[in-house]
Amino acid sequence: MPSAATVIPAAPRNTRGYTAIVLAGKRPGIDPVAAAHGQTYKALVEIDGIPMLTRVVRALSQSAQINDIVIVHAEDLGPLENISGLSDAFSDKTYSSTAAQSTISDSVLTAMETQPSAHRFLVTTSDHALLTAEMVDDFLNEAETHSGINIAFVDKAVIEAAHPGMRRTYLRFKGAEISGANLFAINGSEGRNAVSFFQRIEQNRKRPWKMISQFGVLNLIGFALHLFTPVTAFRRVSKRLNCSVRPVMLSHANAAVDVDKLSDLETVKSIIEDGKYTARRDEKS
Repeated sequence: MPSAATVIPAAPRNTRGYTAIVLAGKRPGIDPVAAAHGQTYKALVEIDGIPMLTRVVRALSQSAQINDIVIVHAEDLGPLENISGLSDAFSDKTYSSTAAQSTISDSVLTAMETQPSAHRFLVTTSDHALLTAEMVDDFLNEAETHSGINIAFVDKAVIEAAHPGMRRTYLRFKGAEISGANLFAINGSEGRNAVSFFQRIEQNRKRPWKMISQFGVLNLIGFALHLFTPVTAFRRVSKRLNCSVRPVMLSHANAAVDVDKLSDLETVKSIIEDGKYTARRDEKS
């Protein structure tokens, strides 16, 4: 059963603000990043003495567009109050926690259900170690006028300009290569419908052809042959979902850098050491 406990009084509420959902669970098996640092959960791995989860929460808390923060985590993660710096990182935000489910979409839906009065959600992950309030604000400024689901991406040219030679996973479209930024804005009930759709996709992940059929054969051929621009591709997906799904391109190269593997962690540390990351609004590189 999900559990929630408000521990900090709520600040004056932004009526058009977002509830942030931070996914801090783990995939089945041993996480190599966590294991290499004596942890069970990657969210607790420290960078410069600060757990990644604390870094993400700090960035979210600095955004005036975030009202509440929900941490989705495994029950054996332990009390949030015991995680280094986390209570202070929440600042004046109201926060709560809920149990991770068997799939990402189930976890997101469960977290949304703990906030029945909220209509706008920002979903991100605890390994988004370079996240800043500026990234959050720029993304939500673009997303707030569009119902459904907005997904953040960074163009390869932006990443290469800031970090020449950096290896990232890119989605190839007609005239563009883009990398995901682990930021998703869900606006209104239409967005909930799309999350439910991806819930069905995950349930069929061991039956590939049934999963593929959800998107339609023509769409998949078009994606495979790179026949669509990002806007066209997501417009076609939107028709299948009966929900608007829109790509939002960010100008922040670091938004595309998360920590999936040990080499990613070293990349993040190098970016911080090289002064290419500013954690707070009032700090200068």
